[in-house]
Amino acid sequence: MNKKIVQAVQERSKGLCEICGSPYMTQIHHIVKGKGKRREHENKYSVILLCWDCHMGNKGVHGRDGRELDLYLKKKLQEKYFNLGYTENEVREKMGGKLY
Repeated sequence: MNKKIVQAVQERSKGLCEICGSPYMTQIHHIVKGKGKRREHENKYSVILLCWDCHMGNKGVHGRDGRELDLYLKKKLQEKYFNLGYTENEVREKMGGKLY
């Protein structure tokens, strides 16, 4: 992972989970994932800091019941790209080929 992106995420989050604010076992999460997509679309907006519960817990993005949080993060990222002035095709590309 790009060290400048990690540093930007750490500064933005102040070392706290960007969902619940917990400092507990924070981890980097790529919002856009999938074969070849994660690194290809990695930037300071597509990567966030999550605590273990929001990342790997039952309701975390990789947890058994995490689909809702995963979709929420994807929609927020998509919204960010549109607010930055990207076209629909550019946003689709940055989101790994999908719109949410």
